[in-house]
Amino acid sequence: MAALATSVVSFTAGAQDEDRLQKIREKGEISVAVYRDFPPYSYAGEGGRYTGVDVDIANALAQQLGVRLILNPVTAGEDSNDDLRTNIWRGPLINGSASDVMLHLGMDPEYVKRNDKADLFNAYQRETVAVIYHSDVIEKLDSPLNLSGHKVAVENDSISDYYLSGGFNGRLASAAVRKATVEDAVDAYFNNEVDAVMAPRGQLEGALFKRKQSAAELDISEFVGLFRSSWDVGMAIKAGNPQLRAALEKALATLQQSGQIDTIYQRYGVNRAEPKAAVK
Repeated sequence: MAALATSVVSFTAGAQDEDRLQKIREKGEISVAVYRDFPPYSYAGEGGRYTGVDVDIANALAQQLGVRLILNPVTAGEDSNDDLRTNIWRGPLINGSASDVMLHLGMDPEYVKRNDKADLFNAYQRETVAVIYHSDVIEKLDSPLNLSGHKVAVENDSISDYYLSGGFNGRLASAAVRKATVEDAVDAYFNNEVDAVMAPRGQLEGALFKRKQSAAELDISEFVGLFRSSWDVGMAIKAGNPQLRAALEKALATLQQSGQIDTIYQRYGVNRAEPKAAVK
């Protein structure tokens, strides 16, 4: 009986120690979570088929690993903690299971350090809050305070919304014109309903590209205030899977060295900025 108990304990410990990469190889597939309704990174295109920068990156990573991609479009939670809990280390409470990888996570250095349940790494883009504006109305934009007295479209409950609402002791709060999406904000801009749009640069460039508009007047100042206006974007896996991490690091490095990552971004009209963090 004691021998049986010892065998069971040993088997269980071995199962817990199995790296997720082994399971991915055995199944021949990798599940990757991307954000739902998040152009130009992941959104439903023609026929409802998901497309975008992150979708193409997910496909490229799967090809590098030699497995089939299972794409999981997910709805964003209240914050990154919710997203990682639901999609990476625990899974949803009702239906479904955790994904092997999740893309487009903000890589705040302190958050990465203190997160012990998910491994955030492989930064592949630097995102920056940016502004597109009518230069005949706003002559120059060397300070966000130049937006005072103007109508600035922002996506509701986004970092740009929080920035205008809380920055500079609320002096820009009245400038905010809230829209459901960045694309709606850009539509308002071209309909001359607003003087400017504030949003993450990649989303702005993607929206302009879909409209076949030039991004020549896209100001990419790293505004300072209450909120961080630039951050690295990377991926996440469940903590304790060093082999999977190493495989994904190698895959991303190969895609970057070949130029495939930049080609993917260009496909959607986005100029990829190199992350500040090392690709790890």
